Amino acid sequence: MVDESVSAAERYYTLLRIVRLGPHTVRVRVHREVELEPCFAAAEVLSCDMTWTPLVMHHPECWFDRTATPFKHVNVKTELEPLADDLMRRVTAILVKSITLPEHVLDVVGALLAVAYGSTGEHVITPDDVRWAKASGGPFRAIDRPDGSVLFTKAHRHDCPLLTSECEIPCDGRCQAVQAGAGDPAMT
Repeated sequence: MVDESVSAAERYYTLLRIVRLGPHTVRVRVHREVELEPCFAAAEVLSCDMTWTPLVMHHPECWFDRTATPFKHVNVKTELEPLADDLMRRVTAILVKSITLPEHVLDVVGALLAVAYGSTGEHVITPDDVRWAKASGGPFRAIDRPDGSVLFTKAHRHDCPLLTSECEIPCDGRCQAVQAGAGDPAMT
């Protein structure tokens, strides 16, 4: 959730929520007034031209009678949060058909793509590529390193010192710790 606000007055109350859902920004608005007609509950997605596009809505007839009549001290979250949560569940079912990754992971994968295919690189990973990768090498791991870099690997056993020490002890390629002269692990 990026932001959430509530407001209440004598004749209305409102809940506004902004959420990041993968690459999408979603706005959920639920507004309850004394009369049915001006009430609404809707979720919208921010389009690339920076306008809000309606995605899903709850017609007020379905929830108006289950919410409190507006007054200045109404508990807005108690009244409207179930509607907002349901709108978000519906939005998630619609939008999350793509792979959703944290921003840090997207940045690192973008860097990997740029290193492999250039700054405007593009590459399609096919289902056959995924099957081959799962059947070949070890499990995929992405490891944050102390210097801020990220190690992507399928080359190490589960008990490799490189993995179990969070990249502080180097691996010799056979998943054995690299030893310094006196037998102490070399730290790089």
